Amino acid sequence: MCIRYATLLMLALAGPVLANDFPTRARVQFVLDCMDQSKLPPEEAMYKCSCAVDRIAEKVSYEKWVDMATVANGMTIAGERGGIMRDMKDGRTIAASYRQLQSEAKKACFINPQ
Repeated sequence: MCIRYATLLMLALAGPVLANDFPTRARVQFVLDCMDQSKLPPEEAMYKCSCAVDRIAEKVSYEKWVDMATVANGMTIAGERGGIMRDMKDGRTIAASYRQLQSEAKKACFINPQ
């Protein structure tokens, strides 16, 4: 009977673990970039930026986050190379979703816009 409950508990916890699949390296890079852009004291920025990446990881998978970031950043490249992303179907929608997701996470974690 105890084994059955342990198995159910493990299965119940497997979902949230899979939904929050951002690798440590990606989290650290996000926090460092966020801290660099922030005008907050370092320790405060670290906590708030960590909160923001956690919020993002709760809403999208890492794979989707990378895809969204690639499109959004690719659209900013001038000339023909960036044109591929700008001409992509739904590219602007994807980039807007990426920026909104970041904005909502930063707002929820009290990171003021510059």
